[in-house]
Amino acid sequence: MNKINNHSWLHKTTNIVCWVVCILIMAGCNVDEEDSIKEDPYAGGREPLAVKLLSEAPSPESAGPKEKVTFRVSGLAKYTHEEDGTFDFDFYISDEICQIESATDSTLTIIVPDAVSSGTTYLVLENQIFYGPYFKVMGSVSIDEGFEYYKTGPYNGIIRSCVPWCGNTGLTSEFYLCGDFRQAQGKYYGGIAMVNNEKGLLKYGTADKIKITRGIEAGMYVDDDDNLLHAGLNGMEYWKKDTESPRALLYGLFKEYETYSTTLVGFKFKNVLLVNNDLTVKTEKKKFSDFNGKTHEISVPTFVGGTMFTEEITRAFSTADGKIVAVGNFTTHLFTDYDNTTCDANNKLVTADIYTSARSVMKMDEIGQLDKTYRRNPMDDDLSLLGAEGTINDACMLNDESVIIVGDIYKFDGKPIRNIVKLDKDGQIDEEFLSTIGEAANGEINKVTCTSFKDGSGELHERIVIVGNFTTFNGQSAQGLAILNSDGSMNSEFVLKELEGGIVNFAKIVDLNTNGEIAMPHVVISGTFTKYAGVTRQGFLILDMKGDAIQRFNVPGRFYGGLYDAQYSLTSDNTNGLLLTGDFRIFDGKRMNNIVMLKVDLEENTNNEP
Repeated sequence: MNKINNHSWLHKTTNIVCWVVCILIMAGCNVDEEDSIKEDPYAGGREPLAVKLLSEAPSPESAGPKEKVTFRVSGLAKYTHEEDGTFDFDFYISDEICQIESATDSTLTIIVPDAVSSGTTYLVLENQIFYGPYFKVMGSVSIDEGFEYYKTGPYNGIIRSCVPWCGNTGLTSEFYLCGDFRQAQGKYYGGIAMVNNEKGLLKYGTADKIKITRGIEAGMYVDDDDNLLHAGLNGMEYWKKDTESPRALLYGLFKEYETYSTTLVGFKFKNVLLVNNDLTVKTEKKKFSDFNGKTHEISVPTFVGGTMFTEEITRAFSTADGKIVAVGNFTTHLFTDYDNTTCDANNKLVTADIYTSARSVMKMDEIGQLDKTYRRNPMDDDLSLLGAEGTINDACMLNDESVIIVGDIYKFDGKPIRNIVKLDKDGQIDEEFLSTIGEAANGEINKVTCTSFKDGSGELHERIVIVGNFTTFNGQSAQGLAILNSDGSMNSEFVLKELEGGIVNFAKIVDLNTNGEIAMPHVVISGTFTKYAGVTRQGFLILDMKGDAIQRFNVPGRFYGGLYDAQYSLTSDNTNGLLLTGDFRIFDGKRMNNIVMLKVDLEENTNNEP
């Protein structure tokens, strides 16, 4: 009992002591109050400016160079000096400073610069930035809103190439899209689609154009560990030997194409396929025996050549004599031997394949059989020449059917090279081209395109455009982009101006006047750069053949991503256009899905030209 009382007393005493200590501390604080900080510790800082650049649309809502535009503002009168016509602030459109015409407490009138692209507007006052509305600079290029497919695009994948339909005329524009996209959400196949300039996507099953139901399976298992490769098409080319309803050559990384139809069960394609004009598989009937000795007649593909499942074909080309030239980082040609192929009781094929050495470049006939007169070892025609040492990134074929190959390559057929080589029609290194390019590219080349066009006098010209991580080509400044003549010499007419803020990731020469009598070739460029020739041009350019960014063709705002192809097209209202495809998400202030149609007005408006 006493222990309990003692404990209670000690507890009360402790509480009293703590209470007294707290009072003393508070008293001490009060005593020192006069010596404490009485002022607001944040006082003396910069007060927020009572200025706003309102998000309301300006008047007019869009304008061209040299035109006056009035923006809605608040609180600018204090920083405007009418007596000497000066202003304490600056105004920008897409990072380009504008001449200020006048300002009041509610309006700001500026003059659009001579060289500028569409973009965000902002005002800078006392090192503070006030953002305003996105401003559309008027010119000769704009998004074709009637081509609404840019809002959706193909599902979940990149468009790697865009191929004009063979039946296009001056009044029609239809294209095949090739890539690793899917046909639609929830579908595990695709790789190829078709669009036209008016409706956008055409459905599978369209007669005579894309009469298929599945396309390519999106992924393929390559070993017993269930490792999955992402399948897709790198491109398509029409069969040059056919004049009417030409067949189509598909290539990339795939083994399944329309193979869920009952006639093709068990057959695996080999990354390249020659199909009918409507993209269906060409088949023939053959007899096979099953394991019980019973004979079955089965429809099988006529084209049975290619490469091993994991050896992608980067590019494939059709030749005038009915052959296929394939380029890629492959080592082996694969061919199905129907004579030794069997089947099971359910008509599923058990194929027998022939493997033959073929490195980097090979030629096949129209059933996929290897041409052993092309690029074979002179000592043993079962062995190919050495091919590329390094990595092949891209290739293109010139008019004479010679092939330009680029990449991160240090040797080809045992001969030292610098990332680019030309093979003649027979598949041998073009020594004259090699001599002309000299030091060539001092870094990796990622893309190459070959384009032909006629000048004003009707003379045909051929150009090679290369893009990559190089700064010089044959000792000349290149900034990751160079235009070559077909002999390998640098084209002296084209001079790339200074790029700032990033690199080029795509470039191609496109004739913007395909339906006209006079060609208008321009270089279409994308990249991560932010300025060209000192002017803000964010990721997209249309240059003339001298390398100049003519203002009226360079008014679209920021481009985010990369192009893989650009093609002349009619627009949704049948005027001149430019179809852009690739892997991009933003263009001119709008959300994109890897495809967009641009309207291109070729009539020069001299009123707005600087």
